[in-house]
Amino acid sequence: MQKISIITPSFNQGQFLEQTIDSVLSQNYPNLDYIIIDGASTDNSVEIIKKYEKHLHFWTSEKDNGQSDAINKGLKYASGDIINWLNSDDYYEQDSLKKVAHYFEDETTLVVAGKSNIWKNNKICKQSTGTDIYNSVEKTIGFARIDQPETFFSKKAIDKMGFLNANLHYVMDREWWTIYLLIFGLDSIKKRMIF
Repeated sequence: MQKISIITPSFNQGQFLEQTIDSVLSQNYPNLDYIIIDGASTDNSVEIIKKYEKHLHFWTSEKDNGQSDAINKGLKYASGDIINWLNSDDYYEQDSLKKVAHYFEDETTLVVAGKSNIWKNNKICKQSTGTDIYNSVEKTIGFARIDQPETFFSKKAIDKMGFLNANLHYVMDREWWTIYLLIFGLDSIKKRMIF
């Protein structure tokens, strides 16, 4: 199966981090490249990461310049054919990565844009609409709304897109999505897949 790289940027998220890590590792995906970039947390985050370090491709805990910088550090270490980041207060449901890999079996696919379940009070309260993809590139760029945790990119695409803008701390994923659309258009996207 294709190698999947998942990057988790984190800073003082110890109360959520273990669930995130466990959700990635318990996928039991046979070709996983898991990277954690911690921003020198002062809580119990490093202790949690060390508990799982033998299962990680790479991890570090050092000061950074925010989330975009942390993700870019992870991208430098990512060796997967398929890449995404998962924030340290999100998690994957069982078999998510196998489903993602299945959609990438089509070699023309550069992005898989799925849907996710939104949980509240320990139950699913709704399903996300997923990344907005319309019938035209112009409209898709105009809205440029991305559900980042469930939007996976091929390394081939990322190699052309480049790194995130480290000066952006909140809309870096939206800018990245716009760059993708300007380079590749809509033809190589598998959309509204549920995983």
